[in-house]
Amino acid sequence: MLNRLFRKEGAFAVALFANDRLTLDALDEEHLVYKLDIKELWRPKPVLYQADSFLFVKGDELFLFYELQHWDDPGVIAMVKTRDLRTWSQPVVVLKQPFHLSFPYVFEDGGQVFMVPESQESDAIHLFRADNDELTSFSLVRTLLHQERANGIHYNYDDSHIYKKGGTYYLFTSYQRDWMYYQELYTSDDLLSGQFRRHPASPICVSNEFGRNGGSLIDFDGRLLRVTQDCHADYGDNVSLMEVTRLDELSYEEHLFKRNVLPRNSIFTDGGHQLNIARFCGKYVYATDYKQNRWAWYRLWIALLTKLKLHEHKG
Repeated sequence: MLNRLFRKEGAFAVALFANDRLTLDALDEEHLVYKLDIKELWRPKPVLYQADSFLFVKGDELFLFYELQHWDDPGVIAMVKTRDLRTWSQPVVVLKQPFHLSFPYVFEDGGQVFMVPESQESDAIHLFRADNDELTSFSLVRTLLHQERANGIHYNYDDSHIYKKGGTYYLFTSYQRDWMYYQELYTSDDLLSGQFRRHPASPICVSNEFGRNGGSLIDFDGRLLRVTQDCHADYGDNVSLMEVTRLDELSYEEHLFKRNVLPRNSIFTDGGHQLNIARFCGKYVYATDYKQNRWAWYRLWIALLTKLKLHEHKG
């Protein structure tokens, strides 16, 4: 018990950067355009996670979707948006379920906007569709995959996203069995009604350093990169990039492009585990999250404050 209380654990928050050119060297204070600080951890039900940032451009607006989790509540998906990278809207919750949600991968297909959030607590991958042009709410369309949590599986369908090539949808996901991450690949020819079948090359990676996704696939100056999060020493240490050199319905090949993308500067002192890139307002925008380690014993204080707060309401 004492070991658990006196260890450090991470809280995460969003940081966005912008640069005129496509580079991996702009993740610093000079290029910072938006940041959701980690603060008020000593209050009842503080925000512990503002993580897993994803960008989506629609018309003249840039949308930022991210995981929002308060103390002792399931994670929900929140959104802010901007037209100029300077003025941002207030956060709004766009998706909430009875189970934890994170990793809100948003994409457009056939003129419609979809989301595939992580919902591993439900042991499934679900597809949601935007209810309106403002992207302020999403509704369930279908369940893409489901499997029982058995045979040593600790985490089911972590950090899933879809990449479309030709007429084929490639679904990247992962699970953790016996404390090792397996990166899986599935394919389908129909997003709305087709069956997703396991790719012949799956698992495409078995590793705690490269086996779990840290974002969706990135087109980086003609190179197709898979973002991975490093979990081999500690959760959320950094992200690395694997270059996908072959992707079709029968084969898959990748190799390491860059290890430890996030610099150990004033923002990423304790690490981070997300990277997403979009082109907006003539700039390349980089969405990340950063980690700040805290002594775990603060959770006892939060739990006490929460109980006192609830007692006051009952009184």
